[in-house]
Amino acid sequence: MQKRRFRLHPWREVAVDCAATVLLALLYALTWRWSTAGETVPWAARLLAAMAVLSAAGRRRWPAVALAVSTIASAILIAITVNPLPALAPAFCMYLIPLRCRHREALWLLAGALLVTAAGCAAFGGMNHGASGRGGADQAEAVMLESSLAIIGAWLVGYSVGQRRAAAASRREQAEQLAREQLAEARRASSEERMRIARELHDVVAHSLTLIAVQAGVANHVATRQPEQAAQALSSIEKLSRGALTEMRALLGVLRAEQSEPAAQRQNAVLEPAPGLADLEQLAERSAAAGVRVNLDVRGPLPDLPVGLDLAVYRVIQEALTNVVKHAGADRCQVMITSGQAKLTVEVTDNGRGLGGQPGDKTKGHGLIGMRERVGMYGGQFSAAPLPDRGFRVSATFPLAEAKVSA
Repeated sequence: MQKRRFRLHPWREVAVDCAATVLLALLYALTWRWSTAGETVPWAARLLAAMAVLSAAGRRRWPAVALAVSTIASAILIAITVNPLPALAPAFCMYLIPLRCRHREALWLLAGALLVTAAGCAAFGGMNHGASGRGGADQAEAVMLESSLAIIGAWLVGYSVGQRRAAAASRREQAEQLAREQLAEARRASSEERMRIARELHDVVAHSLTLIAVQAGVANHVATRQPEQAAQALSSIEKLSRGALTEMRALLGVLRAEQSEPAAQRQNAVLEPAPGLADLEQLAERSAAAGVRVNLDVRGPLPDLPVGLDLAVYRVIQEALTNVVKHAGADRCQVMITSGQAKLTVEVTDNGRGLGGQPGDKTKGHGLIGMRERVGMYGGQFSAAPLPDRGFRVSATFPLAEAKVSA
């Protein structure tokens, strides 16, 4: 992609070329006046000088054509002039050649300009310019040397400017590419963070409100006949609602956090401490209070999991139990955790309806999708399917390549 660079306004570029043309014309006029000592300059020399100088005014529009016309006119002018000037007009045109032409083409134009100028100097050296003529090999060599230095110097200056512009454009391109990559990475990280928070909110809201709704129904049903059981249900609702509010407040605090805050500071706004396998007993108790007895079966020593993986395993079990309470119509379920062979397997089964759900309930939530995403984040495998006779099974396997088994 072409990058913007500092350059003169078009009308200022034209003004620079016009000023240079006027200076070149004055230089030719003053040189002729001094060298001819009042003699009349031939009209052919005047015409050639005008062609060499005026063609330089069109160098920005037609750089190669302007160089060709100026070089040929200057070479003929050198050949027929008594005291020739170096090829200054071609050198002025040559500056733009490396900037506007491809490198190979620019080299060919440089070689061509030098050859044509050399031919003009050779013709000057072999001509007799009359009694006052100063033709000769020495002066021809001097003019050739001066013309070559001017033309090659202009080409090198133009080439150097072009290289600096290309390097600056490359740096700008790299900087903008890096900025685009950083922006894309920031957007990706932000999207992942929002997806993670969305999963957390779903788990908190779905689990807590499901248990609260069940407990509220129980309290309402036994409020008059068994006030003690109703009070127990209301106490459970209070604990669940307070815990849910605490977690939701922390998550919403992350959403409201300014992007300018350090990442570590935003991370501290997430749940502290995050739930994990150590909280399964409390999770089972809350499910039992909602009417579903949970049997925890842990096979093998539980590993010391990283915080993120520990939370993911907990959330999968939590969501599975929430679905059992909300949809299965079951009175009991089993949570089996198996650790061994560098993997952790979680299996939640119930004795409910399977895929039937509540009669007339056709709502499809995001629970299974969220569980599958959590397991996939850690390279695990997830499955959820009804059992052959009755009930439903959720299975998740997490690799434990980096986990350490506790004693």
